Amino acid sequence: MKSLTLLSQFTASLSSSDLKLKRTQHTVNPENGSIYFVRFSESNVELVQCSLVQTQNSDVSSITFFPNDGFSNDLDEIVKGIKFLVDIQSICIAFGNGDIVLVHLDSAKGCEEMVEVVGYIESRIKCVEWSPDEELVIFVTGNDTILEMTKDFDVITEFPVNVEELGEAVSISVGWGKKETQFHGSEGKTAAQKVVDTTNFTLSEDDDFRPRVSWCGDGSMFCCSVVDTNKGLRVIRVYNREGILQSTSEPVDKLGHVLSWRPAGNLIASNKKSSDKHEICFFEKNGLRHGEFSLREIKDHKIVEILWNCDSTILAVWLEREISNEILSCVQLWYMNNYHWYLKQEILPSSTESITSVSWDPEVALILHYTTNSNYYRLEFSWDVLFANTISASNAATVAVIDGCLIYLTPFRIMNVPPPMFAFSIQLDSPAVHVSFSPNNGGNDFAVLQANQEISFFEWLGVADTPPKAPKLLGAVHMGKIEGLYRGSIRQIAWINKTMLFCLHCHPNNQYDDITQIILEFDDNGQIQKKISETTVHLTNYLRRLYYNPTYDTFLCEVNDGSIHRVIIDHNDLNEDAERFFVSNTLIVSLPEVCNWIGTIQIESEKKKETFVIGLSEHNKLYVNENLIAADCTSFFIHNDFIIFTTLSHVVRFLPLHANLLDLKVLDNVIQPYDETVRRVERGSKIIFAAYYDVFLVLQMPRGNLETIYPRALVLSSVRDFLNKFDYLSAYKTCRKHRIDLNILYDHNPDSFLKNVQSFVTQIEKVDYLNLFLSSLRNEDVMITMYPPIGNGSKSSSPSSSHDVSTKVNTVCDAVRTVLKSMDTKIYLQSIITSYVRKTPPDLESALNLLAKLKDQDMDLAEDAIKFAIFLVDADRLFDVALGLYDFGLVLMVAQQSQKDPREYLPFLTELESYPKYYQQFKIDDHLCRYEKALKNLSLAGDEYFDDCLKYIREHGLYHSATSIFANNNEKYKSVMTIYGDYLFTESNFKEAGLAYILAGDKPKALDSYKNCGSWREAFAIAQELNSSSDSLFNLAQSLAEILSDKRQYQEAAQIILDYTKQPEESIILLNKGRHWTESIRISHMYNRTDLIETNIKPNVIEGHTQLLQDVNSMLDQLNQQTNRLKEIRANKANQLISDPYQNDESIENVDTFSDTSSMASGFTRYTMSNTQLSMHSTRSGKSAKSRRRQERKKARGKKGSIYEEGYLLDSLKRLIERFNTTQVEILNILNCLVTFGYIKRAQQIQVLFSELEERIKNSLDEIFDTPTNNLPVTETELESDETRKVEKPILVQLNWKLQII
Repeated sequence: MKSLTLLSQFTASLSSSDLKLKRTQHTVNPENGSIYFVRFSESNVELVQCSLVQTQNSDVSSITFFPNDGFSNDLDEIVKGIKFLVDIQSICIAFGNGDIVLVHLDSAKGCEEMVEVVGYIESRIKCVEWSPDEELVIFVTGNDTILEMTKDFDVITEFPVNVEELGEAVSISVGWGKKETQFHGSEGKTAAQKVVDTTNFTLSEDDDFRPRVSWCGDGSMFCCSVVDTNKGLRVIRVYNREGILQSTSEPVDKLGHVLSWRPAGNLIASNKKSSDKHEICFFEKNGLRHGEFSLREIKDHKIVEILWNCDSTILAVWLEREISNEILSCVQLWYMNNYHWYLKQEILPSSTESITSVSWDPEVALILHYTTNSNYYRLEFSWDVLFANTISASNAATVAVIDGCLIYLTPFRIMNVPPPMFAFSIQLDSPAVHVSFSPNNGGNDFAVLQANQEISFFEWLGVADTPPKAPKLLGAVHMGKIEGLYRGSIRQIAWINKTMLFCLHCHPNNQYDDITQIILEFDDNGQIQKKISETTVHLTNYLRRLYYNPTYDTFLCEVNDGSIHRVIIDHNDLNEDAERFFVSNTLIVSLPEVCNWIGTIQIESEKKKETFVIGLSEHNKLYVNENLIAADCTSFFIHNDFIIFTTLSHVVRFLPLHANLLDLKVLDNVIQPYDETVRRVERGSKIIFAAYYDVFLVLQMPRGNLETIYPRALVLSSVRDFLNKFDYLSAYKTCRKHRIDLNILYDHNPDSFLKNVQSFVTQIEKVDYLNLFLSSLRNEDVMITMYPPIGNGSKSSSPSSSHDVSTKVNTVCDAVRTVLKSMDTKIYLQSIITSYVRKTPPDLESALNLLAKLKDQDMDLAEDAIKFAIFLVDADRLFDVALGLYDFGLVLMVAQQSQKDPREYLPFLTELESYPKYYQQFKIDDHLCRYEKALKNLSLAGDEYFDDCLKYIREHGLYHSATSIFANNNEKYKSVMTIYGDYLFTESNFKEAGLAYILAGDKPKALDSYKNCGSWREAFAIAQELNSSSDSLFNLAQSLAEILSDKRQYQEAAQIILDYTKQPEESIILLNKGRHWTESIRISHMYNRTDLIETNIKPNVIEGHTQLLQDVNSMLDQLNQQTNRLKEIRANKANQLISDPYQNDESIENVDTFSDTSSMASGFTRYTMSNTQLSMHSTRSGKSAKSRRRQERKKARGKKGSIYEEGYLLDSLKRLIERFNTTQVEILNILNCLVTFGYIKRAQQIQVLFSELEERIKNSLDEIFDTPTNNLPVTETELESDETRKVEKPILVQLNWKLQII
């Protein structure tokens, strides 16, 4: 689908009065582009240099002369080969008389002479060819031998050309795949018996009897085409680099003399001319034929040479035609794709010139050099896709393909026809050169520039008809001479409106380029009547391209240095009906490098419209003005919403035009989930066309086939545009066709959707469409999770909204259902049911209530609706909901439509119908496990069912519901509270059980409950109410004191003993256990038992002092040891990454046992500095309960050296500080008692020690719980085990426990 466009043409005049050339030879210096060629100068042969200096005067200079000596008057016979050698900066010239000469171009820098004769072949030279690496040179001598030499002209080997052997690599047939067994198509089986008679094969009538040599691109082999005198035929022989014959071509009748080995190495090209056609035929390196194509010549002609360009894509065919006894030469450029050969360009010199030599540039694939008898031409081409760039919905997305005199047209918006086929073709009188689409008729009209300098104009009004109609010719304009001089070949045209066209061509004097404006006049029938005017502006630069953007009316030209200028047309200043124009000297932008492909976009900012130039260079760099966007771009296209481009990483990217392109650079090749701006494509894909205001993108693969894709970016952009225009039907159909989540219809703009629900339903209209939409709803904002807006300030971005997605489904269902009910309930019944079912939770009762009403009006419609409801919801669930409505008619309808077995439900329904109303409803609710509702119905069934109620309450634990149901019936309420208290008592909830018994009036049980829970105040109060005896109260006090003592509530137990048994000694014993020494002293004095101070209290205080002293020492030792170990661990961890990252990493201890599918992230994530926890969470979720328990045990042990040790130490130190906080009160109590009893030294001892502990804790607290390892990368195992991320810093209680007097 691509065509060759001539970008630039550099011309240098070589004319002289003595110049009479038919053939010459030239060579190119790839370093500076200079060309060297030979010509006659009087009686000598002159070596001439033409430097590529693009100034007004071309630099053509003579280097040296060689005497002719009358050898021949044909320069092609005198000079057999000329080659520029890069390594030695010299030109090697091989003369036909056998001389081999080196011309040293840098001789002025040294002492050597310029011309050096380096060898002589006595038998003369017929042909010479250097290897691609310039290490070897092949000569074909006058004795029909091949002489192979090194670059220093040392002979490697010499051997005869014509031999009987076929070569070392000749194919040997063993019968497999022989011709006799092949299918011969229309020729029939008789073709298998045909025997090719090679005795009648002859030479081509155009054969020049000269040998040809051509090298393979990698220099490993070469081939030689010679006339075999023994066979009388031309034969191609293939040799390896050492000169050993490998294969010989199969016999071909009238095989021509031209020869060129494709640099890729797979084909050797030659020609074959028969009476009815002239073919370019191809051979494999084993000598077998491998395809051909026919030239499209109808007049007498002959092929002079054929040449492959350096990247093997284009085959140049140098032809000479005989027309009216005149020899006219041309060069045709052929390109093959999808097994079809396209004639992409035909280069025609002026009628006064004839081509004398042709060659491709050795390094730049699309640069062609050729000389004529008066000029040197350097042509630079570019591959272009010729398409209509008018951004319009009526643009048919037409792409034109040039194939000689044919233009292939395919409107991709209408159809996609794979090449080499096409939708329409246009036949021309001369090969096409360029095609330009006009903005007229939506961009479907076009003009064609032909090689004969004629421009044809076509109108295509019927492209959108069914079926599409072919384009119509409006007329043609021939571009003749200008100012009496030959204009120079027009290479590009730009048809900018119906009456105006611009041409880019060379200046008549070969000085820079010109732009010519043509004004056309049309008759009443729309045909071109004549050319009104022609205005030419002479430039002082060489241009590469004319570019017109009809959408923004931007007309630009690109200069060879990469600068972009605007072509300004003055529509107001008219001169004899011609609109004046000029090229602005003000730069729009100067691209960082020359870009062969350019385009423009306009972005509206807050104040103005700004134009940006998009440029793509040969080096795959994509620029927006001077800014590099991508360094791996292979093709790009400007869509109405995006810049679309393909990359070398085989993806197509979409850059929104509303984004800040100047700050954008694509560096990331990682494709994120739901990233609509990136789409993977097949390797080597390039963009052909992206239809404007449509959602498809056409790509061409390297092999030539087309692929139409629907990228998410284009689809979503289209959907958003439809939604912004409230075109819900188009948006819905696009989403449905391209599998876009239908939630986008609401999430794009929730407020707007809810305001326009009526319009949404009216446009969608179809019940199936509405059902699909409602069924797709879910409580999720897809504009955040799946289709986030792209770019900054996106016009396609979702309006900012903070709507609650947790109620989204219910909100949309309610809104749509309200509209549907207001329109026609019967028509939209299915959609209404869907809106009920899709709610969260499903509102099945409302749906069935609607059907219950409907079955009385239209039974058939109700049955159909139930069938649909069963399709949406499980039939058993729907049956249960219907049963819960207590409507047996509806239940039967659901059961019948769900095809349930009547034996399953009829006996059950019959049994239910036999019960009274409330008991029936109780049975239904109990069957449906609606226990609270069942209890309510059972309570309404009558007093005879009260015992069943109590049983039902116990069975299902409905105590709370029962209290509210029987709250108004005192007796029943007490019965309920009694069983409730029994339940609470069995659950050991004695406190609430006592309350329940109180409400039930059962005080003995309440007393028992309070006694069990230790609520001694309530228990004694109830005992007093029950008038219990003193013995009973004494026993109760003993029992309660024992219970409280077991709970370590010594002070309350002592109070009970003191109040109800009057035993101060027992009370003091309990207080001493709880270390309430001050209270013990008070009671001993209160009851005049001071003897207890000496016998009980003081010994217990001394014992408490000893115990607390041990505890404080233990805490101090623990603090010192664990803080020191914690510092050591953290120091080791900080150095671990530097010294040995994997040391002590238990997660990789068993790395050898990992399976092939095990995740390696857990063991090595620590050392990748990754911020993501995705792999960690996914791996952790797969651990078994057994593994988790084993890991918890490891954590609890805190084994030294393990990864759990640090967390264990932190947790232990936290508990130590919490213990210190509680110990402060005990220290204060014992200090008071010790001082009271005169134990001053003991008090000082423990106060000093506890003060030291407090100080150490204060100094170490911040250091312990300030974890620097939080910033270090960790393994997954450490992440789970490292308690530094879980242990909070404890609070140190500040209690004034010290005594100043000691």
